[in-house]
Amino acid sequence: MERSTDEQFLHDWVIRRIQGKYSRLYSDVHINPGSEKNFEHMGKYPDAVFINYGQVVQVVEVETKETINEGRVGKWKELSELGVKLSLLVPKDLQGDARDICWKNGLAAKVNIGSFDVELNI
Repeated sequence: MERSTDEQFLHDWVIRRIQGKYSRLYSDVHINPGSEKNFEHMGKYPDAVFINYGQVVQVVEVETKETINEGRVGKWKELSELGVKLSLLVPKDLQGDARDICWKNGLAAKVNIGSFDVELNI
C-alpha cells in the first residue's frame, strides 16, 4: 500500500531527522527516503542504516499511520533477518498496535519498537 502525500512527507521528514540526530552517535547514517535507493544492506533498502567503524549495527524502518498493518510484516521479517538490530519507528499513539502485530507474527524478540511524535504549536 502506498502512502498518501501527507504521510509520505511525514515519513521522509522523520527519516531526515533520524539522520541529523544520530549522525553524532554513529560514524555514518545512510538514509533511503521515499523511493530513493541511496544505500543498500544485503540487497535491502531500509529507511536508515546505522554504521560504526565500517560495520552496519542497526537498520531502521519508519512507519506511519497508514503502514502499521499486517501487510508490512513480510518486510519487517526480511529486515529482521539481516543479522543486525531492526528498529521500527512508529507514531507514539500507535506503538501498542505495532507491538501487537509483532507479537502476533513472532517478531517481538527480533524487533525494537521506538516512537516519534510531532507536535505543532500554532
